[in-house]
Amino acid sequence: MDKINQMHPFIIRSFLLGSFCIILSLCGKSLAYGQITETNSDGLPSQNITPAQIDSVLKLFDTSDYIRSNKLKEKTIDWVISESEKLKYNTGIARGKNLKGVLLRDQSLYDQAIELHQSALKIAGNDTMIMIYSLNNLGVAYRRLDKPRIALDYHLKALELSEKFRGDLMVAQRSACVALNSIGNINLTLNQPEQALEMFTRSLEREKTLNNELGIAINFQNIGYAYQAMKQPDLALSYFQKSLQYNERINSFVGRSICLNSIGEIYLLKNEPIEALKNFNIALLFAEKTGDDYYISQTHSNLGKAFLKLGRPDMALPEAEKFNTTAIKINSGLLIKDSYRLLSEYNEKIGNYKLALDYYKYSVDYNDSIVNERNSRYLNELQTIYENKKKEQQIELLTAENEIKNQRTIILLIVALIVLLSAIFVYFTQRKRTTQQQTELKLKLFRSQMDPHFIFNALGSIQSFMYQNEPGKAASYLGQFSSLTRSVLKNSNKELVTLEEELETLKNYLEIEKMRKRNCFNYKLEVDENIEPDFIYVPPILLQPFVENSIQHGFAKKDCTQGMISIKLKQGPKSIKIEITDNGQGINSSLKNKTDNNHQSMGMKIFKERIHLIERKYKKTVKFEVFDLSEKNPDLTGTSVVIDFPFIVPDDQSRNY
Repeated sequence: MDKINQMHPFIIRSFLLGSFCIILSLCGKSLAYGQITETNSDGLPSQNITPAQIDSVLKLFDTSDYIRSNKLKEKTIDWVISESEKLKYNTGIARGKNLKGVLLRDQSLYDQAIELHQSALKIAGNDTMIMIYSLNNLGVAYRRLDKPRIALDYHLKALELSEKFRGDLMVAQRSACVALNSIGNINLTLNQPEQALEMFTRSLEREKTLNNELGIAINFQNIGYAYQAMKQPDLALSYFQKSLQYNERINSFVGRSICLNSIGEIYLLKNEPIEALKNFNIALLFAEKTGDDYYISQTHSNLGKAFLKLGRPDMALPEAEKFNTTAIKINSGLLIKDSYRLLSEYNEKIGNYKLALDYYKYSVDYNDSIVNERNSRYLNELQTIYENKKKEQQIELLTAENEIKNQRTIILLIVALIVLLSAIFVYFTQRKRTTQQQTELKLKLFRSQMDPHFIFNALGSIQSFMYQNEPGKAASYLGQFSSLTRSVLKNSNKELVTLEEELETLKNYLEIEKMRKRNCFNYKLEVDENIEPDFIYVPPILLQPFVENSIQHGFAKKDCTQGMISIKLKQGPKSIKIEITDNGQGINSSLKNKTDNNHQSMGMKIFKERIHLIERKYKKTVKFEVFDLSEKNPDLTGTSVVIDFPFIVPDDQSRNY
């Protein structure tokens, strides 16, 4: 469901626009400098138009209310654009196109609205406020088209400009609030209610400072949405009611319609359909006054659900059909999907199971198309990150190699110019430094191998999950995988990370693998109470290869829900002991089932190389053992990995290259 802040930020009162008409038509005065000028049939100046007159007309849109389907408003905007183009007045053109874009967006003509907002952005020049306004409007339009990631990009740019703006601080703060609200709504779309709540709360604090009642109403409503998504209906209801009070105070038809629909939905959730129906009927009255098909269709949807809940399918059918017709008219994929689902529920209720199944299939098809489009865009973004990361690492390696070559040349020049004893001293000193740099260079190389290897496997997991045709879980899975990817990429430039960071990344990986494997295994993580994870350093992605082997190979033939991975960490006097045990088929059995007995996983190979280089650099010994549990007890199956990792005190370079 679209949120309140998808509307134009200034919802204005009708009597002000009426006053505007009276001033223009009766007084016939120039809007600039108080000069008398002729007006056309709409009360707009018709001769000797100046930029100042255009600005005066535009100013009325900042202080007056929009009335949907009001022909005078549309003619006024067209007049602004036309006269500004004649004068080549870019500010007037850009502001007029933005206003026309909002007008078209409220009529569900999103593609035309986007074209106007993009045109306004191109001709904005150095006018920061027009740029912010255009970016926010583009974000809202794309969000209405169910393209949250494109919308998020525009809102983040608008928020960045708002924070840096040093002009009218009140206008900048209002623009920032719009961006924060929109970002919060996108978080809700991506099933991230906690992040959404944070955005809405930040926006609410600013709106209270500005004493903007509309903004306060919007944020109360959106906070209610966040709590509803967090399965806290009573708290959500209280915020919807607070929002309704503010919307009644400012006489907003749109706000009342949205609030009443939300309140009714909570009552439906509480199994109180009569109370829900009362709210939906009032909501429809306000929605019809707005003339916005988007909100009208949603109200018909809710009325249909309420009638079905009351056991009145005969009254539910007209509402469901109106919902479907309007959803197809405005071409909203999400609304079309929901309308077919409602028609399916109606036919199931009256016993027409064949038609119910057909409508259900239509709903699933629309849902799949929406999810596939989102996931395809997201996978493309991940692939781009992956490719850019590889290029950055390759450039880094080449730069480091060139530095080493240059240092060797300098050494030869020094040897040729100074006495033998000094030359030998300098030579061996420089050789030691070069050896250390080569060791660090190799460490970077193996990290560069590890990052693409890890991301490649995870991308395969996402594709596999998507093919399971469970879009709801896929969206949640993608959100969690996004967090894991950021963690991996953040640590990829580090030789050592804290144990706490490593365990957090590992737990994140285990959770998404559990989702992909449909809880086919569980895991248990036990950390000795004497361990202080913030002060112990280990290489990044140290444990993941072993956990991955347990999941991919150990549980390959394991009955579902029987798999268990145990991870125990104990502190010794000079080292930390890590034991990873699974109850899978065991490493010996796994190797027998492979066609290539010499097979060794890439993760294990990179692990051994990294450990070898760390031992060389820090003069420490890492003990490492992998064995089949059946070797020690024939009654047990599974694999155990024991790592004895010494305490290392890293320098600044080891923490972050």
